[in-house]
Amino acid sequence: MDAPSGMPRRSLLKGLVAGGVAVGVGGAVGVGGAASAGGPSLPAAGVARSESANSWRAFDKAITSAFEQMHLVGGAVAVVSAGQVLHTKMFGVRQLRRSTAVTADTHFLVASITKSMSSLLVATYVDEGKLSWDQPVIDAWPAFRAPTSELTQTLRVRDLLGMASGIGEPAALSGLHEGDPSAGQLLQSIVNLPVIDVPEKQFFYNNTVYAVGGYLPFLAAGVAEADLSAAYAEAMRKRVFEPTGMKGARIADDPRGIVSNYAAGNGPDLRGKMSTLPYGPVGSYAPVGGTLATLNDMAAYVRLQLRQGAAVSDRRVVSAANLAECWKIHISVPVSAEYDPDAESAGYGMGWSHEKFTDGASLISHTGGIDGFTSYIGFVPEHDLGLVVLNSMNPGPTGTLFYSYVLNLLLSERLGLNADVPDKILAASRSVFEKLSKLGAQARPVNAVAVAPYLGYYEGGYTLTRSGRNLYLRRGPRVFPLLAMPDGSYVIAGGLLVESAVKLAHDADGTARLELVDFETVRRTVGLN
Repeated sequence: MDAPSGMPRRSLLKGLVAGGVAVGVGGAVGVGGAASAGGPSLPAAGVARSESANSWRAFDKAITSAFEQMHLVGGAVAVVSAGQVLHTKMFGVRQLRRSTAVTADTHFLVASITKSMSSLLVATYVDEGKLSWDQPVIDAWPAFRAPTSELTQTLRVRDLLGMASGIGEPAALSGLHEGDPSAGQLLQSIVNLPVIDVPEKQFFYNNTVYAVGGYLPFLAAGVAEADLSAAYAEAMRKRVFEPTGMKGARIADDPRGIVSNYAAGNGPDLRGKMSTLPYGPVGSYAPVGGTLATLNDMAAYVRLQLRQGAAVSDRRVVSAANLAECWKIHISVPVSAEYDPDAESAGYGMGWSHEKFTDGASLISHTGGIDGFTSYIGFVPEHDLGLVVLNSMNPGPTGTLFYSYVLNLLLSERLGLNADVPDKILAASRSVFEKLSKLGAQARPVNAVAVAPYLGYYEGGYTLTRSGRNLYLRRGPRVFPLLAMPDGSYVIAGGLLVESAVKLAHDADGTARLELVDFETVRRTVGLN
């Protein structure tokens, strides 16, 4: 798992709408073992919150200090057991420069945590015998077409959800273009994706393939492509949200006009100043990242996992066997020796990351990230303990650090693992802002004459415009302010992809070309008057 201070730009993009498993730092939470001197001492699972209030004070003090050091705006944390919510802590405000505090009912976008919910949804159809994990996809949906005839015939239901299908995905496809295609167009795009390996050999975080898995129950039932998004949202409501007790959860890209208590997403500029970001579109990619939920919702969801598929109301949502099948490692992924020193192994299941530690504990978890929001859920079955962290901060370059700190603080204090990692994360946070500051010191307003030949409309829905000495790259609701760098390139100075490099050039035929480095290159189609 990538270190927070050195996340590759491609890995970051995978963690925006997708909130990839590789975003941030691994770790686990648990109960047992003596707390370190001066550290938080957490109550054992099953101890009533009123009986253990004092034991949470040091924990709250530590994570509040981290929240402030990381210059965050709003967030919420819950620690749960199967039997109850053990502790909650809210931070900051719902919107920047406003005083309305975050509550346990404030809605956050949880992005790729939705993947685990989609796998649970599919599991309910497996329970009913309408699908099976090892069933060839084409048997369930005869119109399925993969990039090769062999993959078309052999890919199974579990392969769509397991991140080891052997099918790749261009870096920007589901990170910057996820709001573009209809569900039907998304399904048709699978056939044109690159083949990178045979199945079950290589981990590759593929949102497009996963989305097909989320839609599969409805495709198998003959739902028309035009009705897939509505069918998915309705099934999530009836089969996952309502029976689990997630009263506030829903499928939505933007909370405005849907709920009244919601957080706005934020991100730093090159000088560390925070600004509110537009909500990022998810559209037909909803099965991989489209959930809007509260801390209370997510606490109920994690408790469902600890209760092996039974909701807090005791209602059976999914069988324990098929829920456990989702947790089971499908493909191995590397662990970080620096930031996960006590993890023995890790892998990805179906919508879940699964780590195994030296003390025998397992952490089953997922992250989420989209414009202005970063989220985390994880649970340790052996110790009946789960964690939820919601945060209204962009994943890069700082958003993953808060959940990483909370996670590893609990891990080190309760299990004696990853003991030095919380301090490393705080140091990484300081380094991030130092790096931003150095980059900001080099950046300058653009030269109007130099950029004039490049202004206009580009392939992929991009527009490059100028206002005075301010240059902007726009795509849909996203706005990327650009500043000039000494080497002649440009840097994104704020928003979703702050720090990313942009290069402007001309092709041999004289057409302007814009390269969003590590993501995609597009050519100008029409200039500006």
